[in-house]
Amino acid sequence: MMTLLHQLAQEAGIARLWTDADGEERQVSDESLRDILSALGLVLGNGDEAAITIARAALHERRSARPTLITVDCGEPLALLDGVRTLRTDMGEVIEIDAERGLSRPGYYRADYDDGSSILAAAPARCPAIKRRGWGVTIQIPSLRGDDKDFGDFGLLADAVAQLGACGVDAVALSPVHALSLADPGRFAPYSPSSRISLNALFAPLETAGVSPSAALIDWDVVGPARLAALEQAFARTALDDEAAREAGNFEHFVQERSRAGLDVVQRAARDAGMAIGIIADLAVGVDPQGEEARGDPGLFLQGLRIGAPPDPLGPQGQDWGLTSYSPQGLADRGFAPFIAMLRANLPQGGGIRIDHAFGLQRLWVIPQGRPASEGAYLTYPFTDLLRLLKLEAWRAGAVVIAEDLGTRPSGFGKALEEAGIYGMTVLPFTRDEKGFLGASAYPPGSVAMSGTHDIATIAGWWTGRDLDWNRKLNRGGETQAERAKARSMLWQAIGAGAPQPSDDDPTPVIERALSFLAGSASPLLLVPMEDLAGLVEQPNLPGTTTEHPNWRRRLPAPIDALLADPAVQRRIACLTKARPAAAEFQEDQP
Repeated sequence: MMTLLHQLAQEAGIARLWTDADGEERQVSDESLRDILSALGLVLGNGDEAAITIARAALHERRSARPTLITVDCGEPLALLDGVRTLRTDMGEVIEIDAERGLSRPGYYRADYDDGSSILAAAPARCPAIKRRGWGVTIQIPSLRGDDKDFGDFGLLADAVAQLGACGVDAVALSPVHALSLADPGRFAPYSPSSRISLNALFAPLETAGVSPSAALIDWDVVGPARLAALEQAFARTALDDEAAREAGNFEHFVQERSRAGLDVVQRAARDAGMAIGIIADLAVGVDPQGEEARGDPGLFLQGLRIGAPPDPLGPQGQDWGLTSYSPQGLADRGFAPFIAMLRANLPQGGGIRIDHAFGLQRLWVIPQGRPASEGAYLTYPFTDLLRLLKLEAWRAGAVVIAEDLGTRPSGFGKALEEAGIYGMTVLPFTRDEKGFLGASAYPPGSVAMSGTHDIATIAGWWTGRDLDWNRKLNRGGETQAERAKARSMLWQAIGAGAPQPSDDDPTPVIERALSFLAGSASPLLLVPMEDLAGLVEQPNLPGTTTEHPNWRRRLPAPIDALLADPAVQRRIACLTKARPAAAEFQEDQP
């Protein structure tokens, strides 16, 4: 029975019913609905019908105001322009209003009414396409080695990109480079940023900052403060030597300027090396609730709610990521300006971006503070508006867009992304059914093929069962040895081309056959983690752990030039460049 509380929840964008990973319909409790509504600013008082009626009226009034930004599609009728007196381009030029044909060119326009104005964001039909069949490498920046540095930065990344480009690589995908807390420089979790607008200051290039350059693992408690101190010294020297710099701003401005310049150098190095794409940035799904962004504008972010995931086979109790994200109403109240600023801060010119947990463009699982993750609910986001703005900003930057779309998709999500020219992800370990691993023909041209991600076992680690060792050590459950033995057989049947199956302790032929198999798929871009290219056993991150596993602390075994000189790595590169020659350009837009 639909009650007034349920109607209010529906109107506020909270889904009372949802479908779990097994296809079963689940229902959110009234208690959770009340907590979420209260967190969204809809105060219910004692929760009786009169209080709910007042909250509904407040919600309707909030939404009845003329929006400060309206998104439209180019070439579509301008149905929302009733009462518009003039329409201007972003350069101030008055243009003729054609309500039937709409706007012919993407961009931002100003619609003037007698009593105010709104911004029109006109989106192109699709995001830029991947123009040629290529391959790339995913790199954890801190893992890069340098003789005088204890973790990688944008300087080492630029060197790596130049060398990889010379090997025929078309893209280098990164984990987020968002700002972390300068007050806690020993903290390093790239998907829990303080701000998605600012950059990680610790990645600003420095000539030297190393305290333990030979260590196999990064000790962030030591090297984070050491790098911060080195940056402070560099700032002091700059201010001492340059009066204009001394007067220009504070330390935070200095490190952001230095970081931005360093990242720009990386993208220039990529294009100079002939890469078709260059950097593929990564956009985290949320921010630290106590971080710079959330504290700077509390009304923009969800308060009293955390985002995460509902119960599923990978997390039977659900997941609380300890993050917050934009409030849908907060975005609308600010004319989506923070979302636009975030995209502009992360979209490299001519490069690409990966949207972490891209389902968040349409809905997020929100959890009332103090409740378990299983007692959350899905909160709807203005998907059409966010998608149009993403298309527009990607068009302005000439950047391709990749959506992390692994898991249970919301209704209509896949079709919307396909129509928008946004690439999905097809990851080797997940591309199977009950009969076995799917063939290369199952990798669609509208997705990016990947041998793995930072969150799962490397090819060598999976084949040798290193991930099973970690699961057993940490009592995580997962596959049994017998199940893995069966899975190995199924994988080799898919990729082995009839050759005898290698032994469990011999991953080398498996890596090379897997890369060859993926290179033959129809996906326009293949991304290979540096750990797979180098044949490493350990993975960068183990989800659900903090200190139990050395997350985000592993360093590559050698500098990039030494790794690329290794005969096994050279064989893998030769295989990939042969299967995906740089000259193979698409005749039509993909996907």
